[in-house]
Amino acid sequence: MSDRPILIEVPPRFRVVTGPWDAEVDERTIVLGKSHAFGDGRHESTRMCLQALASFAPRGGFRLLDVGSGTGILSIGAAKLGGEAIGVDIDAAAIAIAEENARRSAVEARVRFATTWPSGTFDVVTANILRDVLTELAPRIVARLAPRGTLILSGLVFTDVPELVARYSPLLAGRRPEIFERDAWRTLVWRLA
Repeated sequence: MSDRPILIEVPPRFRVVTGPWDAEVDERTIVLGKSHAFGDGRHESTRMCLQALASFAPRGGFRLLDVGSGTGILSIGAAKLGGEAIGVDIDAAAIAIAEENARRSAVEARVRFATTWPSGTFDVVTANILRDVLTELAPRIVARLAPRGTLILSGLVFTDVPELVARYSPLLAGRRPEIFERDAWRTLVWRLA
């Protein structure tokens, strides 16, 4: 196995480095250690979530909830955009990995990770997890979304879209999402503003 870092450009805003990194960590660089946790920037759904964040997150300060945070990549991305983030994951080992990745990326003061859901609402809620989990968590996810917030759901293949739209749209006053695609993967974005 090589000790060289893997560098992935995620236009228009981010670059993700996995592995050893001794260069400057700037406002666009997300540095991740090698781990078993999901979300290293190579998967289409992760890249689409980062692109949606870069395109649709409010300018200036905002709060993000990252459901199923894995490596913390989306929380770290939010912090790089000037937001504050809370990542939630059921895997305590993933929480430790995410905390280390936030430190590596020089945003540890702007993110935190937990195994329990926080209270309150968030300007942006992201969830890059499987269809069945997104379906089950729909009421909890929507309850954390601010009235004029943005919801980003991914980890979906094209056949998942009708079920997820049918599940979430009634909870979001009948609003329909924008659908982004890359190969077989889909990302749904509801912008309530």
